[in-house]
Amino acid sequence: MTYSSHHDCGRARSDKETPVADARFDMIEATVLQVARYYWQTFAVPSSQSWLRALQVAEEAACSRTPGTFGLDVLMAVQAMRHSRKSCFQFNDPACPTCASFLTEHERQFMHVLKCCRAGRHGTARTHAMLLCEGNCIDRFIARVEALVAQINHEDSDMVIQIRHPQVGLMKEHFSP
Repeated sequence: MTYSSHHDCGRARSDKETPVADARFDMIEATVLQVARYYWQTFAVPSSQSWLRALQVAEEAACSRTPGTFGLDVLMAVQAMRHSRKSCFQFNDPACPTCASFLTEHERQFMHVLKCCRAGRHGTARTHAMLLCEGNCIDRFIARVEALVAQINHEDSDMVIQIRHPQVGLMKEHFSP
């Protein structure tokens, strides 16, 4: 795993990156990306212990009965992808406002899998997963993403996602299936 670590670095977008704003993530998807980035950072730089920040973001954001499950389900999806993928996964530093405003091509594929599973487009989700996992077995990865989606869509829970955006402040999105 490699990542850019430049706190408010002002760097320019690389050719293979896209602005996060262009992805049009809802707040749930934006939170999944943020939590996943902290987990990826933990694997790239273990001494950062950023898994603690991932759990904190998940706990603050998922105001449902089981916020810990939300963070764990993101971790399990990340881990399943890591086990299937053989080459380096590139992601951007979640703590740098400039870097965090761009999606790497690997992050984009990961998020496409999530978005497609949420939309019930399982064939397209599998295609994105196959690309991300470089043709290796994707069954466990897809199962973990679907478990995350099931947690988000749980019949008995209403989920309120809160995101503290640096320029806007606290934003909320109420999600009830």
